[in-house]
Amino acid sequence: MEQRTIFRIVAFVLIAYYAINSALLGTYMLARGLDLWGGGLIFLSNWNLVVNLVIAGCALYREYDRSFVSYQPLLAASMGLNIIVVLLYWVLRAMGAFGEGIEENWELTDHIRNIYIHLGTSVFLFVEVIFFNKPFQDWKKEYSIYMAIFIGYILWMELFVSPNNPDWNCSETRADSCGFPYLFLNDLSEIGRLIFYFGVWVLGNGALAFSYYLYNYKKKNWSSSE
Repeated sequence: MEQRTIFRIVAFVLIAYYAINSALLGTYMLARGLDLWGGGLIFLSNWNLVVNLVIAGCALYREYDRSFVSYQPLLAASMGLNIIVVLLYWVLRAMGAFGEGIEENWELTDHIRNIYIHLGTSVFLFVEVIFFNKPFQDWKKEYSIYMAIFIGYILWMELFVSPNNPDWNCSETRADSCGFPYLFLNDLSEIGRLIFYFGVWVLGNGALAFSYYLYNYKKKNWSSSE
């Protein structure tokens, strides 16, 4: 069995376990008494898990059908999304933007889950995309997919998640501002959130540019396995 095949099997098993439990079933939230509208999919990191699960599944299937490349336009978008998730989580966490006591009573498995979701899955994704695929072949289609995910998540939060969770995660500084999955968003006004979203969009564009540079650096210095 080739090393690439082993890598893809391991990557798929890991992402399937965490994506199904965290994103689709929401077992982590239910275990802490959070029965919220939207379940695990209220969080951007879980959207990222679902995207990575699709890519890992397609990559594994490609081991049996080398002509299967229809998932390729999703690759570049996923690289930008993964960088956004990693940077936002660790920077905002360091700033205390998620609130105090978020890791109280965590067990070792909770810390492992957290590190995988907010870093490990992205490492697997970048290895898959950069070494075993050819992203950035159709910028218009790839950027359109990226923007669809970006805008889709914002609309999901603004139009569905927040209105349907009116008594959760409420701001201490703004009356009747509740329901956003990240506490600091409830502290922001509508204009404040627009500014934040714009900043994330700029960050995402930078993430795509960095991903493009990284892929081309690899292409010039290592031979491709695909």
